[in-house]
Amino acid sequence: MQVMRQAIETNSKNVNVDLILRLADVWKTCNKIRAASFRVGLNLWDWYRPLDPDGNCLLSESKFVSILAGPLRPVVGLSDAEISQLADYFRAQDGRVHYHQLCQIIHGEDASDRSRTSADCILEACPPPPEPRCHTLDMWQTRRLCCLLATIAARDLPLRPYFQDYELVAKNDGRITFAHFARILHFVGVILSPEDFNLIVRRFIKDSYTIDYVEFLKAVEAVKKEGIQGLGPAYQHPGAVLDTTLPKLSRPEVEAGRPGSLLGTEVFHPALQPPRPPRALLDVMLRVQEFVLQRRIRVSEHFRDFDALNSGRIMPQQFRRALDAMGLGSVISEQEAACIVRHYLDPNDKERVCWRTFEDDCDQVFTVKELEKHPEVDPGAMAAVIAELPASGSAAEKHQLTDEDLDQAEAVLLRIRAACKERSIDLRPIFGDYDKLRCGHVSRSVVRSALSRGGVLPAPAHMRALEARYLDDCGFNFIALLNDFSKEDDSAEKLVDDENDMLQLEERPVESATVARALPAVGTPHAAHDPAQTDIVQILAKIKGRMVREGLRPRDYLRQFDKHNELVIPRPDFYRGMASAGFVLTPLEMDTVMDVFCAPTQRRYIDYDRFCRTVGEALAQEGLERAPLLQPVPHAPPPPTNNFLNFEERSIVSKALDKLSKHHDQVSNIFEIFKDADREQCGSVPPVAVQRALSRRGVLALLSARELQLICKCFSYRRGCGDEADMSIIPFGVQVDYRALCTALELVHATTRAQPC
Repeated sequence: MQVMRQAIETNSKNVNVDLILRLADVWKTCNKIRAASFRVGLNLWDWYRPLDPDGNCLLSESKFVSILAGPLRPVVGLSDAEISQLADYFRAQDGRVHYHQLCQIIHGEDASDRSRTSADCILEACPPPPEPRCHTLDMWQTRRLCCLLATIAARDLPLRPYFQDYELVAKNDGRITFAHFARILHFVGVILSPEDFNLIVRRFIKDSYTIDYVEFLKAVEAVKKEGIQGLGPAYQHPGAVLDTTLPKLSRPEVEAGRPGSLLGTEVFHPALQPPRPPRALLDVMLRVQEFVLQRRIRVSEHFRDFDALNSGRIMPQQFRRALDAMGLGSVISEQEAACIVRHYLDPNDKERVCWRTFEDDCDQVFTVKELEKHPEVDPGAMAAVIAELPASGSAAEKHQLTDEDLDQAEAVLLRIRAACKERSIDLRPIFGDYDKLRCGHVSRSVVRSALSRGGVLPAPAHMRALEARYLDDCGFNFIALLNDFSKEDDSAEKLVDDENDMLQLEERPVESATVARALPAVGTPHAAHDPAQTDIVQILAKIKGRMVREGLRPRDYLRQFDKHNELVIPRPDFYRGMASAGFVLTPLEMDTVMDVFCAPTQRRYIDYDRFCRTVGEALAQEGLERAPLLQPVPHAPPPPTNNFLNFEERSIVSKALDKLSKHHDQVSNIFEIFKDADREQCGSVPPVAVQRALSRRGVLALLSARELQLICKCFSYRRGCGDEADMSIIPFGVQVDYRALCTALELVHATTRAQPC
């Protein structure tokens, strides 16, 4: 027994040693083939793939040996023993050779026939990762790299042998580390500056620490053979023509319009603000009068000292000095001050300025000179005009506030107000903590801090809409923002009926309190986002259904905004009235309704009378007094669900019902299982209950997951008072009408069994 045990141990040791030696020989053979493929550009895939038309990655031993021992023997230089070792190592159980594994070891995955060689790879469907932006070169860096490669190629240095020596030692696949690449260049005498070396690294880098020196050598060889044109169109430049004219630099921050958006954040530096647009003389004088009225300035006291003879005329330099003494330098620019000087020049003496006339124009905000000669003039008219001026530096003053901006700002106000009301947030003390000077203005960054402190997180598009409306030279006018909130609260509570009696209405949120959703881009067609929300027929049907189910009358909520009985109201008032009435529509649906029912010649006004008469047909039909024999039919709103199926989905549901019709209620008694799951006896159960019932009757295996989902979608029913939703995926709250499902199975079974005529 001991002798036998020693013999077995000796044999096992010999087998292990033989296996290790054979693996080492095979690996040496593979390294020899790999070196030859790099040296002469050999690709085994091109030799073996034509011999395998079926693409099963297997060849007979004779075909496998015929390639290595035939045309590739002088290239690779393998002996018969080495070829037989390769064939034995890669032989499959049926005697054929798995050439696919040998090619993968030598070259890696086959990039030219990836669909056949790696069809089972799940990651094949993923696109290759994009090139990092830090590896791309601009025009100037490309020209510099072009000149650098041309300089290296002009020296005619033998670079390939040094890289091949590194290949024999490192057994790599054409890549080299940064440090060794720099050593080789330094050894052959190519001394590069740090900027030039980083430029070569950015161009030929493969991963975080290696360079593809094969591509580098190809680029140098291309320059040697074909010159600069060999590098491709990206490196072409007029090298033979000396041109000192530089092209215009691209300014993406100017084209974008908002430099802060390029950095991913908002930048509030004054240098990034756009310059003030030029103003007309009338606008400039209105701002001067506003400045005089606010500070109660006596204009004559600043000009009187310069007019020693009391002639009412002074020098232009003295006039400018008096304007600076008044403090108008903070209101008007140098060009605007020069425009005022030119306007008040003496027509008889161009070297004098009539400061008395300027004083009379400025004092009109207090009183009118010689009012006894004009009894019909209103002395406070000018002060009223000054009071209606927009804030200095605001978008309204610059005439940059369009109707679309006003609509966006109004929508954002409604969202923030709804969020504050739902969460019981008071923004006034929060803004008051930041307003140390009690001036009613805070900085732009403070607005974001105050809103986030109150738990209101608006999107950047929302903040830009608010800044366009409330931002001026002093900062963000939060007092006007809070006053608009209070006005909306007051208008929402003043709702009257036909007899002008106050109605006690329960508090309803104006709309969703989600304020982080971005506003739709101005000028983008809404139909491109969701065509169903731009169909006016479906939107009116939705409004009529809510009117019938809840007894709402939109005229009671919209008529309060029409104080002069003009039958039209502004768009914000229409939006506010519909929200107060409880018609919760999406912004796209509300825009569609307002576009359809807008006044013919007034786009920003809505003909609410025509809208109320259109949707009022759901409650009472008009013109019945002209047809006394006509029997009115009440409006029956459809259930709030959307189970529309296209042609493909209807075909799938039809085949699924044919399968289930063989196990209808009379055979499987599946209706009782549905009734047991329906504890409220309302006729609908969740989709999970449908799956459980089909499983208990043993018919769930007949259906695929797609067929089961489409059946639940076809017979879906929304319970509660929720809005319509997309039924492509069964949402939360939608159940399946099992009574309709069982009835459909009975009908399909009866129709299938019927004999043809």
